[in-house]
Amino acid sequence: MMKIHIRLAEPFWRAVGQRNLDIELADGAQLSTLLTTLQARYPSLKGEFDEAPPIIFVNEAEADANTWLTDGSHVHFVWPIAGG
Repeated sequence: MMKIHIRLAEPFWRAVGQRNLDIELADGAQLSTLLTTLQARYPSLKGEFDEAPPIIFVNEAEADANTWLTDGSHVHFVWPIAGG
């Protein structure tokens, strides 16, 4: 098992009730597994992700669903915004 550290930015953390989470996943999991796990545990988070898909960073590098996670990975979910 590996421990993944999660940081949820505004507004995603409100769906969960906290900004920081630790989730355990099986060794060799991809980001897609983490997304499925989070949305199963926090159904309201699925609605937030459907409304505004987050930009996701793993260890400070932008990631996609196929990104491999390792023990101690830091995953940050950021709300996509545009400025002008």
